[in-house]
Amino acid sequence: MIYSKEIAEAKNGSRIPLFKNGKPANSKYNPDAEQILFEALPKGCIIVAGIAGGFHIEKLLSEKNISLIIAVEADSESLEFCKQFSSTKKIEECKKAILCDKSNLEEILYTKYFPVLYKNLTLVFNRAWKNENPQIAQEISSTVKNFLEKVSADYSVQAHFGKLWQRNILLNLKFISEHNNENFFSVNIEQDKIKKTAAIVAAGPTMDFSIEEIKHGDFFVISTDTAFGTLLQNSIIPDAVINIDAQHISSEHFFCANNETKTTFIFDLCSNPESVNLVYNKKNKIQFCTNQHPLSLLAAKNMDIKKIESGAGTVTIAAADWAKSCGFQKIKFFGADFAYSFGKPYAKGTYLEKQFFSKSNRIISAEEKYAALMFRTELEKIPGKENSFTTEVLNRYKKSLDEWAEKNFFKLKNGIYISDKKIKTENFSTKNNFNYSEFYIQFTNGIKELLKNPDPEIILQSNWGLSILPTLAFFKNNTLFGSLKLAYNQALRYN
Repeated sequence: MIYSKEIAEAKNGSRIPLFKNGKPANSKYNPDAEQILFEALPKGCIIVAGIAGGFHIEKLLSEKNISLIIAVEADSESLEFCKQFSSTKKIEECKKAILCDKSNLEEILYTKYFPVLYKNLTLVFNRAWKNENPQIAQEISSTVKNFLEKVSADYSVQAHFGKLWQRNILLNLKFISEHNNENFFSVNIEQDKIKKTAAIVAAGPTMDFSIEEIKHGDFFVISTDTAFGTLLQNSIIPDAVINIDAQHISSEHFFCANNETKTTFIFDLCSNPESVNLVYNKKNKIQFCTNQHPLSLLAAKNMDIKKIESGAGTVTIAAADWAKSCGFQKIKFFGADFAYSFGKPYAKGTYLEKQFFSKSNRIISAEEKYAALMFRTELEKIPGKENSFTTEVLNRYKKSLDEWAEKNFFKLKNGIYISDKKIKTENFSTKNNFNYSEFYIQFTNGIKELLKNPDPEIILQSNWGLSILPTLAFFKNNTLFGSLKLAYNQALRYN
């Protein structure tokens, strides 16, 4: 509690709170005229640190360019004390304002602030409050800074892939609906195979040293899409191949697929549809899954389709989670380097590795091409490993794997992740009755309805509004109405 619980009366008769040292938290003369001074009037979402009597925040409620106000206090007791003042009561009743304390600010930001809807995020302080609570003010600043670093990375991915994800999801849903009389979506794994160790094979450079162990070991082999070609070149036909890549280039990994193999191909609904068709035309088994994309999750309600985690967005973790969902208790990773080992980003024989060598010439060597790839982001030398580097992104992937293992009770023992908890085997299947036409009409009508009143709160309360947030991120340079209109027009292409 930062306040004394005593209340003073300003010269204009307004009641104002006092800090523990007796100093007023608002103007003693005319707190009703108080306002926060900005270098320029902010837009979008405003975080106001220091609620006090709420006079300065009440003034912001009438600003048309401010869509959301998050007012934060030092602690829950201080917040409850501030709620007794008339201005704070008005703030609490306003739909575009949220009151919270420092301990739940981060949660509020993650659940209520969406960059695509609110654009800017500005942190401002009640000056008197900041002067009396510099340490708390610094903690709030750090919370906001850390949040922005995390959300900006995710938002940049959405801004890059948002339109492509929507296209892929709709085309894959259409594919499922058009083939609803076929039974190739159902995949069940025999119990004797589940007792094996699941070998998750990624395409990191250390995969080159693991081929013989994979070939001669008693594994259920689950390949990432990038490692698939290399395994086939070494006469290893994987039991499953998983792909979560939305980009067209991912289809290059599947040209080498054989006809009617024992391999099951697992595709995220966001996966490139050309990859799906390549595999389907070769009469291989297909299984769809979904990740966190809101449009995929909405469609999944009408299908028996499983949700697969992918950590920070890596196919290696998606493969591990699929294995866990199938019931595998033991998982061993190969080529999951999360690093540029031996000066190379990929194992030999992968499509991406071939691309680098094909572009080398007398002037630009393959090694220089590798370096060009590596130095797009800041490199960190890995201690104790010669010519091996990592990056912030790769470290994030590695951390995601550690978090996934801990969350799912897997512990590393002698190079194998073993679950301490009995895993229930789930049967994966996609119901044959998904109706794309019906879903599509509901989807497009839902967006059309939002165009009548493009308000952030209304969008967040609508399942269809949530489903297009990544697409709106792609159209980020437009107004909210403009982004909605473009997202709607984009959806109309996939009738």
